[in-house]
Amino acid sequence: MRKPNKYPSKYSNGKTVSAAQYITEIICERKAYNNKQDLHYKFWITKDWSAYYRNQIASAHKLLKTYSDTAIVKALNNKKAAKIYSLRAPHLIPLIEEEQKQLDSQNKDLSISIDRSDKKIFRQTQQQNNIISRLKDLDNEF
Repeated sequence: MRKPNKYPSKYSNGKTVSAAQYITEIICERKAYNNKQDLHYKFWITKDWSAYYRNQIASAHKLLKTYSDTAIVKALNNKKAAKIYSLRAPHLIPLIEEEQKQLDSQNKDLSISIDRSDKKIFRQTQQQNNIISRLKDLDNEF
């Protein structure tokens, strides 16, 4: 299983967070900017943000089941997604799919093909002249 990526959190004093938490922070930042509010340390605990944060993190987990975290973050940072304030926005999915296709094509370009035919012939290594090989030779003589 793949090790989950960790991202630096702006709202947890330099601690790292999961991909879902990082994606949710991005969306909350946008909503706060749109509403002309400031986010502070552990903003998700406050009454104003707790319901919205829980709603968005559930959506982030759902998206992460289908798409990679890198594709989602890149889609959110795309200029076309500048006015998206929810992870459930219907026009976000095509942007994520586009980024996912680009990432998948990059990964395919890096893969190499390996010839794994069954008829491989291996060379025998040269016999070593050490004490054990000499003892074996003496045993074979008798």
